[in-house]
Amino acid sequence: MHMYLITGGSKGLGAALTRQLVQDGAAVHCISRSENETLRQEALRAQGELTFHACDLAQTASLDSLLARILHNLDGVESITLINNAGQLEPMTSIGRADPHDLQRSLQVNLIAPAILTNSFIRLTQALPMKKRVVHISSGAGKKPYPGWGAYCTAKAGLDMLTRCIGVEQLSQPYPVEAYAIAPGVVDTDMQREIRAASEDDFPQVQRFIGLHDSGELQSPEDTAKQLLHLLHSDAFAQGEIADLRTKKPES
Repeated sequence: MHMYLITGGSKGLGAALTRQLVQDGAAVHCISRSENETLRQEALRAQGELTFHACDLAQTASLDSLLARILHNLDGVESITLINNAGQLEPMTSIGRADPHDLQRSLQVNLIAPAILTNSFIRLTQALPMKKRVVHISSGAGKKPYPGWGAYCTAKAGLDMLTRCIGVEQLSQPYPVEAYAIAPGVVDTDMQREIRAASEDDFPQVQRFIGLHDSGELQSPEDTAKQLLHLLHSDAFAQGEIADLRTKKPES
C-alpha cells in the first residue's frame, strides 16, 4: 500500500487530493484542524484508508511526535509521501500594518510547520529502502513580490529554498528522500474567496483576482489534484525541483 500524509487535507486542494488517493487505494493521513465528514463517509466505500489527525499547525511543538506516531507502523507500506499543502494568506496587508501575532501565526503555518514536518519525515524514513517523497505546495508568490502578501510570499520563497537544500543534501544518501516544490496555479478554493474579499488598501491587486474568477480562469481543485497526482505517479519531478503545474509535462 502507498501511504500519503497531507496537511490541510480536509478542504480545497487537500480534500481533492485526499479523495482521489483514497479512491485509488492509498492509505491517507489527513493532518488538519477539522475533519471532513463527507470525505470520511466516502472513504468507507473506497478501496483505501483515511485517518484524520486533529492538529493546529501553528502549534508546532507537537508536530514531531505526531509524525512519529503516524510512521510508527509501516508494515506493508511500499512508499510514503508527505504533501505539505496547508497554507493561509492572513495577514493580507502590507508589512508595517500587520498584527505581530497574525504575522507569527502565518509564518508558523506556512513555513515553520512544513519545515518541522519535513525534518521529522526525513529523520524517520531516511534508512528505509523504499520510495519517499516530500511535496511542498508552493506558489508563484514565492518568486514574485505581491504588495499585501509579504508574509505569504516570504514563506513560499522559504519553502522553495528548503526544497533545493534537501535536494542537494539527499544526493549523498543511500536511500534518498525526494523533495519538490510545486506551484499549482490559481485554484478555486476558500483562499481565492478571501483574496476577492480583500480591500485594495490591503491588497492592491484584488481586481486582477476578481477578474480571473469572473472570466472563469480558476482551475477546479479536482482537476488540479488529478494533474498533480498524474505527474507524481509518472515520476515527472527531479530531485529538488521547483515546478509550475501549469507548464509541467510528464516525462516521455
